[in-house]
Amino acid sequence: MDVAFFALHMGGAQALLALLDGGASVQAKRRILEVSDSEGTREINAAICEKRGFEVVQASEGGEALKLYQECGAFAAVFTDLYWYDEIPEPPLRIQTIRDGIQLALAIRRIAPEQRIVIHTASSTVREQMPDELRDVLVLQKPYRVKEVELFLENL
Repeated sequence: MDVAFFALHMGGAQALLALLDGGASVQAKRRILEVSDSEGTREINAAICEKRGFEVVQASEGGEALKLYQECGAFAAVFTDLYWYDEIPEPPLRIQTIRDGIQLALAIRRIAPEQRIVIHTASSTVREQMPDELRDVLVLQKPYRVKEVELFLENL
């Protein structure tokens, strides 16, 4: 069984940290922005990243994430869900709302064209939805394995 899936459903981030506790945590060296409406997903991804020395900034939806990105500057990587299912109130027409991970990735790339982005999703058709300018975005199919995240982090 996949470790991240098991930890998410059987005890959250604390269970995952216990499974990963084979070595001392490395001091934070870079930052990751994690965006998900699921607190459990944010906690698990944060635990994986923090164990490998990354500081993690969390957001629960795209508007919040974009604001954090604008305030904090570039991140080593942005991890985002494809969709957020929390109710987002309809904004006034003059305000653009970030409704999904693809819109968030496009908005971030307008600010920082080289920003590394990962979209994690259960959707098997996400590549078909993505514009050409996001062809280098990594897509992690849920449930993904801890090792997939680790390999990506090793290459940052």
